[in-house]
Amino acid sequence: MPVGHSDILGALHTCHHWRKRAARLFYGTAVVAVGQRAQTILEEHEQPTDLRRRHIATNVALLMDSGYAPKTRHFLVYAHTPVTADQMAQALFEFSQWQWPVIDTLYYYDPQMADRQSSQWAHDQAIGLLNRQLAASLPALQKIIAMSATRDSFGLFVLDDLVLAKRVQLRTLEALATVGSLSLLAPDIHGFTLALESMTMRAPHTADVLRIPMSVAPMLFKLDIGPIAPDAIWAPFATSGELGDFLRLRFLRLEFVSHRAAAVAAAAKHRRQGSGASADSVHSGTYPLFPELCELVVSRYPFDISAFLENFPRSQIRHLSLVRCPWMLDGFSLQPFTALQSASFELTTVHPGRPGDDDAVSQWVAQTLQQPTPALNALSITIPASLDSYETELPAGSRLYTLQHLTLDIGLRLDDLEELLLSLPQLVTLRVVAAEVHTKAHEYLSRRARPKKYPVDRKRRRAVLSDRLVLLCVRLSTQLAAGRRRRRALAKTAWLAARIPSVLKILTQSELVGALRECVHKAAAVKSAPHNTGHLAAVTIGPAF
Repeated sequence: MPVGHSDILGALHTCHHWRKRAARLFYGTAVVAVGQRAQTILEEHEQPTDLRRRHIATNVALLMDSGYAPKTRHFLVYAHTPVTADQMAQALFEFSQWQWPVIDTLYYYDPQMADRQSSQWAHDQAIGLLNRQLAASLPALQKIIAMSATRDSFGLFVLDDLVLAKRVQLRTLEALATVGSLSLLAPDIHGFTLALESMTMRAPHTADVLRIPMSVAPMLFKLDIGPIAPDAIWAPFATSGELGDFLRLRFLRLEFVSHRAAAVAAAAKHRRQGSGASADSVHSGTYPLFPELCELVVSRYPFDISAFLENFPRSQIRHLSLVRCPWMLDGFSLQPFTALQSASFELTTVHPGRPGDDDAVSQWVAQTLQQPTPALNALSITIPASLDSYETELPAGSRLYTLQHLTLDIGLRLDDLEELLLSLPQLVTLRVVAAEVHTKAHEYLSRRARPKKYPVDRKRRRAVLSDRLVLLCVRLSTQLAAGRRRRRALAKTAWLAARIPSVLKILTQSELVGALRECVHKAAAVKSAPHNTGHLAAVTIGPAF
């Protein structure tokens, strides 16, 4: 959300050029912020309920006086403290006195539930007034991004009437209910045509099934929905048991309920069925369900993820992301994804199928790196940050020859990176977390040890690890960074960079930047190295974020 515009106030008073640039940011968003004043000293005759007064901060008058109002493209409604729908409507009174013909984006932020002092009827009337104000003053509205705890007596989202009023022109809708369930669009909306191209529905604290109005299905390009109950996978997409026609959908993000009780129940169901498959994980209707899908994100799916992905056109998906799906380590393969260009996996080290197998992560990573995927350009494999000391063994090289960007935040041995870099000739960026270093940092550069490790006829080829790598990011695990081998790990990193002539930037933890810089300078100063290390003098060393 475009908050924090007060930070650029100083730029408006610096000089003409700064003012010209800052004015576009400062005046580009109309803001109505509703807060609460501190307690003040009042006269005795005032009521106790007046001890805390509502405060409204807005730049609407400033926009009108400055002449920038016709250029304002965004409107932000922000509640610092819990406010009722009536108070919010009062705060919008000044803004609603004019029409804003250029504003096409509304940010509505009201995340805290307020105690209503009026009747349910009055509350619904206030919500209706609020929607009418926004609908009348924003004739060009095309995008709504809303986070709210307010809903009417029917359980509908606070801006539901505004969505209905702008159904012909609205292109993007992102709705997040911070309290209770999320219900969008009344039942009679199915008789209307909506032009929505992007839709997000989220209600993290609800046990109800989120449902997508089927009238929006034919036009959607992007859909983000969750959390979804594991035992009602297809419910959000169906009406009367029939799935909607998502014929144009290109991006789909599904997040499933992450409650521990649901995960335990899913694991028990897996064990009973023997294979980890869910009865409704594979839909028996139309295949594929989303024929134009290109990008898929699945988070915390508790059943057999391989079976679930059979519902989608795997041969045409270009971008795939799987987040903490526990059965991913059991048989999931990239082989059916022949057009895959980028993949991201956040693994769980707890394997429900083989709970005693500590090598499940290493085996899966080895299989993935050895699986030929001809179009794959970027790959990211991570584990939760709390398990950064988890150690994973890499295979001897990789068959992902077209890979240009690789992230392995899974706890590696630094010594394994040599073979990995040699097997990935197109690699441009490499980000890893190191959990172990076994050899001395400059063992392979020792004149006595080198002929034994590398034959004479391969010496020249082995001297350079990569001539394309530009960014090398090596973060040390908590255990390694705090241990006695920290210095050895940093020195090893420096000597890896010494064998990469193309490297321009080396990153590590902020507290280790100074020590790494010292190791790099030492490596650059070594005159007996079997290759030129002069490029290290121009390398930028900084913190990894």
